[in-house]
Amino acid sequence: GEAMPLISSARSYQDALTFLSRIIQAGRAGQKSGTPQQVADSCQSLGIELSRMRSIHIAGTKGKGSTSSFTERILRQAGLRTGLYTSPHLIDVRERIRINGRILDQEAFARHFWAVHDKLSGFGPAHELHFFHFLTVLGFYIFQQEKVEVAVIEVGLGGRLDATNALPNPVVSGISLLDLDHTAILGDTIEKIASEKAGILKRGTPAVTVAAQVPAAMATLEAAAQLA
Repeated sequence: GEAMPLISSARSYQDALTFLSRIIQAGRAGQKSGTPQQVADSCQSLGIELSRMRSIHIAGTKGKGSTSSFTERILRQAGLRTGLYTSPHLIDVRERIRINGRILDQEAFARHFWAVHDKLSGFGPAHELHFFHFLTVLGFYIFQQEKVEVAVIEVGLGGRLDATNALPNPVVSGISLLDLDHTAILGDTIEKIASEKAGILKRGTPAVTVAAQVPAAMATLEAAAQLA
């Protein structure tokens, strides 16, 4: 006879994509992205120990994605088991969550996806979560399940209010080059934008940035670092 499918038909990778496309539509309809606290709460309900995750958190306007990618590659070359969380994806949503530089196969992605979906549904409908909130929680869950030794986490948008800012104590925070971008959301001056990005800085976590920041941005970052 035919081999039994590993996942029941209603729990397939394709069903996961259908669910995600539905919450993307809800997001376009004005649903708010998850706040750091909401993401932290979701993680707690899933047993994800964010405080024990060794993470490198990277914000910025230009180069944050490439900085995240080469940071992960350096760590992998050094022999560490890595996680990499980036956005957006080009073709396949699995590009956002990588283990040792590789995307998960469809079966593994679906298994983790539905585990998170079902646990979060116990605390209210999972489809009410914003797309980026859900994927951020899923990324953190996968990194814990796959026992990564360090996770490189790229901020989605801004910093202070970004879902990834649920991370309480990264090993290091990085801020790439800042520029005027997403001004309707983050503010219309380089100082306001720098202040939003600097929201990822945490007390006790070393922070690094590029030497080429414009003086106003650098001054804002330095002031924020003193206050963190």
